Amino acid sequence: MEPIKNFSFEAIYKKIFGKNVRFISDCEFFPNFDVTIKVKNIYIKGPETIFEGITKSNKKLIIGSNMKNLQFEITN
Repeated sequence: MEPIKNFSFEAIYKKIFGKNVRFISDCEFFPNFDVTIKVKNIYIKGPETIFEGITKSNKKLIIGSNMKNLQFEITN
C-alpha cells in the first residue's frame, strides 16, 4: 500500500488512471474503509484530489484524497 499524500497530482494520475485500484483509510467518518474501483476520472476540487470510479458491482464511487491515511494499491 502506498499513501496518496506521497504523490503529486500528475504522478498519481499517470499511476492509477484507468486501473483497478484498492483504496483503504482509517478515517473517523468511514471506519475500516476498504474499496476497489476502476478509476474513471481524477481531478482537483479545492484542496483535494478526487477519484471517481466504478465498483465491481457497477456502483459509482467518489473518494477524496483528504481521507485520513488514505492509501492505495493497484490490483488486477
